[in-house]
Amino acid sequence: MAKLASSFLKSRLALIALIGLAVRIALLPFTYDFDIYHWALITENINSGNNLYEIAGYYYTPIWGYFLGFISMVDNLFLGVDVMGVMVPELLPIEDLTHPYHISNIATFEFTLLMKIPLIICDILVACIIYKILLRFTGDVKKATWGFGLWFLCPIVVYMSSVQAMFDTFSALLMLLTVWMIYKDRCILGGAMFSVAVLLKFFPAFCIFVLIGYIWARHRHDGLARKRVVEAAIGAIVTAAVLLIPQILNGQFMDMFSFIFGRADNFNIMMALFTALTAVIALFGSAYGGYRMVKAKDEDVDKALFENILLVLTCAILMTTTPQYVIIMIPFLLIYAMTKDSRHLKLLTVISLGAVIAAFILNNFSLLCTISLETSMVSPEWIVSHMQALEGKVFGITYVEIINWTSNALQYIGVALVALLLFSETLFKKAPGTGTMRFRSKRMRGEIE
Repeated sequence: MAKLASSFLKSRLALIALIGLAVRIALLPFTYDFDIYHWALITENINSGNNLYEIAGYYYTPIWGYFLGFISMVDNLFLGVDVMGVMVPELLPIEDLTHPYHISNIATFEFTLLMKIPLIICDILVACIIYKILLRFTGDVKKATWGFGLWFLCPIVVYMSSVQAMFDTFSALLMLLTVWMIYKDRCILGGAMFSVAVLLKFFPAFCIFVLIGYIWARHRHDGLARKRVVEAAIGAIVTAAVLLIPQILNGQFMDMFSFIFGRADNFNIMMALFTALTAVIALFGSAYGGYRMVKAKDEDVDKALFENILLVLTCAILMTTTPQYVIIMIPFLLIYAMTKDSRHLKLLTVISLGAVIAAFILNNFSLLCTISLETSMVSPEWIVSHMQALEGKVFGITYVEIINWTSNALQYIGVALVALLLFSETLFKKAPGTGTMRFRSKRMRGEIE
């Protein structure tokens, strides 16, 4: 009977994987015009013999550019996608909409496949790691399968890899690998992964105190803490040097961080205050997560690692409402929900739906541009007219902005509630007269049977 049940659960895992892949394949023709155009532009620059920052168009640290270079090499060796995009004059009016991030240079379907297939493979890798971690911590195949499925079928994850072609799923993968390597006591590799994760997207940088705290807490009785921290530091520093020195030698240090410095030109007092306040929250969360990690009991230290990484990433993501940024925290939210507090699954639903609606409404009918380029199913004029219709205003605010702001608020509230619930555990334990609240909190927690 046990073998039969195990076989059933494994078949369920395969079914989830097939459904997730089928959904992604069905969505492949739909592509957001703006981001994929820049991946094509960067790839063309690389193919023409220029480095990442020699010609305008690349505004990130080098990691994603190296990946695009690798994809370009594979393409040149085996695939031969020679036309990456086409300028469609009939789509020029979309460049004048209120939302500025639309463009009439449309990527070909072959190039979008070239970009999206690696992202989908990355989604699968993240799902497998979540499965392995949950199986390790719970010994429950069903919970591990739930974790796999909730990631692989998560709307915002599916959307970003299969539609928008943004690389935040790689950020999630690198952060998971960082934590897993540190957990496995392979600190040099953990440090190396951490360096790559930080250089791809800055959110992981806030996790440094938790990772150091975990190493110290794990080795506080065997005297190896200092050695392991040094190993992690060596892995991180050497990796960063290898990745950044080529650009530094070319005098392109400031170019690598233009995504930060370049925004100073668009100074807004309200945005500056918001950024300052949320940066303080992120820094506090980083320090507090490290403190909690150091104070963790020996028997709880491993699970505390994943819990405190979630706390820190949640506080860091409060700095922005951009939909794709929540992806990096989702694996850790799933692990926490499956191992400790399943209430967070409801918050995951709120966060994911808010994020995917926000992304979809901003992109709206532009998702049909590649289909219009490749087929006669929809005309460019039809796309333009419907995108302009969404620019209609209510009290001076466009329909797109109303829906986007509302869904962004939903996403942001969900993230903030995750942080509050994580902080509340410590508050309930330490605050006097909260015994009843602790009892209720425990009773509210359900386990997925």
